[in-house]
Formats: sequence, structure tokens, C-alpha cells
Amino acid sequence: MHRCLDPSFWSGRRVLVTGHTGFKGAWLTCWLRDLGADVHGVSLPGDHGDPCLWNDIALTSVSESRCDIAGDDWLEAARGFRPEVVFHMAAQSLVSEGYRDPALTFRTNVQGTVQVMSLVQQLDSLLATVVVTTDKVYDIRQPAPYREEHFLGGSDPYSASKACAELVTHSWPGVGSPVGTARAGNVIGGGDYALNRIVPDIVRAWSSDTVLTLRRPTAVRPWQHVIEPLMGYLLYAESLAADPVPTALNFGPDRNQAVPVLELVEHAAAEWQRLTGAAKPAWQVVPEPNMPETQDLTLEPGLAQEALRWGNLWDWRTATTKSLEWYVLARQGGHPRELMRKQLADYVG
Repeated sequence: MHRCLDPSFWSGRRVLVTGHTGFKGAWLTCWLRDLGADVHGVSLPGDHGDPCLWNDIALTSVSESRCDIAGDDWLEAARGFRPEVVFHMAAQSLVSEGYRDPALTFRTNVQGTVQVMSLVQQLDSLLATVVVTTDKVYDIRQPAPYREEHFLGGSDPYSASKACAELVTHSWPGVGSPVGTARAGNVIGGGDYALNRIVPDIVRAWSSDTVLTLRRPTAVRPWQHVIEPLMGYLLYAESLAADPVPTALNFGPDRNQAVPVLELVEHAAAEWQRLTGAAKPAWQVVPEPNMPETQDLTLEPGLAQEALRWGNLWDWRTATTKSLEWYVLARQGGHPRELMRKQLADYVG
């Protein structure tokens, strides 16, 4: 049975969210505010492009430090906030950008985690810290699906930097409160506008009646809606604060929910026609030889299922449909925050 959140745990709770203006960070911050938490966010300055989910949801009730997570300008405000729970999500999160700028990727993902752990070490107010990494932290020379006890590694700058973030977290001395790392990937959902991610690429192409480009149509990924791992992170924080639980957990769907890119695109095309009334959208395969990627990337989520009574409620088809519905309704004038709230209510209700 899927465990429910404890509203009394979050009501009035001081929660620090790094990366709060990102795709997952914006969804998490909106959810925390609706649960009654007091949130302080740390993210880079600027509007992060147009469109920007954080700007669109217009959460004015969140205090912010707009700083580089790898610097120290945000630390004084964070200490003054005296957080009880920390979610560290600030990151350079794209494999393609890791190849383009490896130095920035390592600085943000490794030194940023160093700064977070130095803060965590100093705080006597903390009940729990969740450091969010990725499914790509595992050494791909091991057979998938990957389990928490598998060796960490990384054959590209992004993956390696996140594996380093895991090592930083678990080796940091003198931390007096529980800390766990959360490994999830291939998250889809409304409001993601990043480049080189399949659903945003679909929406950009088909909204403008252009042909979608696929790099690796046969690559297998564990697709899940953004709400699924966020539920896991919240349950993880509750559990860390109360009971001994594993200090690293995979958050992903069961193995039978991992399907090739092309299968997701074919389902998305049918749903796009249904939702928009448009003609059948088109796609083409244009390989990207300069950006190697893992062919079969899947996780074993059994430990999180057992420890937290967590598991995916929406299969990959539902996750894809819910994602496309969000974008289509937003284009038709729906308010992004209300669309988020509606899907959260559908999920938890």
C-alpha cells in the first residue's frame, strides 16, 4: 500500500530547497507551500529563460537567495533561516551541457554539494537532509537494473560529477542529523523547458508543427512523472527524521515500466492528436555521435518501496499523457500553478 504524507510533519516546517527555480524544484516548492511549509530557496539569479516555470507559477510567499550554490553568498541567509529539512536539488542537470562545459558542471555539482554539506554540518536545527542526485551515478560496466549497493561511476562529466556529489555527501564528517541521497532520473512533467529532454523537445517541435528529432530511439529509460520521485523525497525526509532508513535510495518505476524512447514518442503522438486535434505529428532519427549515452538505464526501486512504502502510481503512459495535458492546457490559458495543483490532487486523492 502506498504510504501517504504526514501533513502535520510539514505544516509550519522550515524547509531549505536549493534549486527551487528549476523544473523539479518548482514542483517541490509549490507542493511544500501547499502543505504549509515555510520555504527558503537558493538558486541562480536571473529568469532562467522564457518560458520559465518558476516565473509562471508566481510563488511570492517564498524567501530566496539568488546566488551561485558553489559560492558562499547564500550561507548566512540559510543559517539565519535555521532550516529543519534540507532538499539539495541545485545542479547542472544536463548530460549535453556537461560535455559542453565540464568545468562548470563539476563546479556546480561537486563544489555546490560541498557548500551544502558544510552548512548541514553547522546546523543544530536540522531533522533531515535529502541530497538529490541521479540514476546516472552508477558505473555502467555493471548490469542494469542498478541497485544501491552497486559501484558508483560516470563516463561523462554530468554522471561523474553526480557520483562525486554522492561521495561528498556520504563521506562528510561531523554531521549530527540524518542525510540521505535520492537517485532518480528520466523525470517528465509539465513545465520542463530544458533542451535535449524528450518531452520538452516533443512539445517544442509539435507546437510549432516541425519535425521532432530523435538521437537514440532504441535507448531504454525508466520514465516517471515528476510527482512520483517528489513524493519519494518527501517521504524520505519524514522517515530520516523519525527512523533509521537506508542512506541512499533509488526512486524509479518497476523494470517493466522502462521502455524505449520510440515507444514513448509513438504514445505521445497519439495523445498529442487527441488533445490538440492536430494532424499526426512527425519525427526523424538524427544520431548524435558526439554525445555517448547509456543504452539501457534502469533502476531497482525495491529498497525505497520496502523502506518508505513508496512506489509509482502512474505508469509511463499515464505519466506521458499527464505531461502533455499540462502543456496543452497551459497553452490554452490555464494557470501553471493551478495545473500543478490539479495534478497533485489527482495523484494524492
